[in-house]
Amino acid sequence: MTQADATSDIDAGSHVIAACRRLHAAIDGLDQAAADLLGVSRSDLRCLNLLEHGPIHPKQVSAALGITPGSVTAMIDRLEAKGLVERARTPGDRRGVLVSATPRVFHTIGELYRSCAIALREMVMSYPATEQVLAVRHLTEAAAEWEIAAKSGTKA
Repeated sequence: MTQADATSDIDAGSHVIAACRRLHAAIDGLDQAAADLLGVSRSDLRCLNLLEHGPIHPKQVSAALGITPGSVTAMIDRLEAKGLVERARTPGDRRGVLVSATPRVFHTIGELYRSCAIALREMVMSYPATEQVLAVRHLTEAAAEWEIAAKSGTKA
């Protein structure tokens, strides 16, 4: 490897890190816009994101968000008062409760996220097939590195 190759690798790595930071900031901005549309905090939006695929138990919310069960109860109370979540009894368990997002959540912020997903899909589909595969691989590997760093308490 020549000095030019090493410098090129460092520059490419720096550009990738900068692009990841820009992507994170853009996603962060999109999430803030969604929270603003719903009139909720970002923490409350994180809870709503957990409900995207269906009802879950408040203990799952607590574990996923790293907050106490009491804080989850207060969060669900706030979201329920705004008409954004519903509580339902767990089938077969009189004491168990499941929490689900109401259609209002999907109607209010669905288009915001959907339009971004459509634009991203169209952009990626315009790439040659080999670049599509590489894009998925690179994003997946980058996400894995950030997940490892998050679990270890260090920054990647």
